[in-house]
Amino acid sequence: MKSTNERGVNFMWSKTKSLFLSRVLTGAMIGLLCLLSFFIPTIAEWYELVSNDNGILGEKDVFIPMCVILYLVEIVALNAMKELLVLLGNINKGEVFIERNTGCLRAISWMCMLVGLLMTILSLWRSIFIFVGFFSVMFGLIMRVLKNVFEKAVEIKSENDFTI
Repeated sequence: MKSTNERGVNFMWSKTKSLFLSRVLTGAMIGLLCLLSFFIPTIAEWYELVSNDNGILGEKDVFIPMCVILYLVEIVALNAMKELLVLLGNINKGEVFIERNTGCLRAISWMCMLVGLLMTILSLWRSIFIFVGFFSVMFGLIMRVLKNVFEKAVEIKSENDFTI
């Protein structure tokens, strides 16, 4: 049953609307990441003032390592967002089970793993970042499984295309 108002406008959520929302949110995330680059030193300075947690390196200054690692994470995240936009663009064109999408998922999974590694390095200064690293690696593993499912679907689709 469709949900419409008195003018007959359809308010039901659709695949097209969902895909559009995903693309808008990805664009917004890219914008936020770009905006964040201007505030990384301020964030690092603030965090150094409020944090009392120490990592393996003890009470070492965290400002410079945090700035460097956050800028590296931002570069990796922007590349992941670029791959996600390519993936969403392909899906929008109806090209779902293709090799390029598998490549996008593979790249995103490795980028998540890299962010996990960078956050683990940052945990040497402040141990709380080990959790961020753990969850980034976990998300990378989930993306890896999704990539494997897509890869198998591409293989099955290719076999089906040849048999028809």
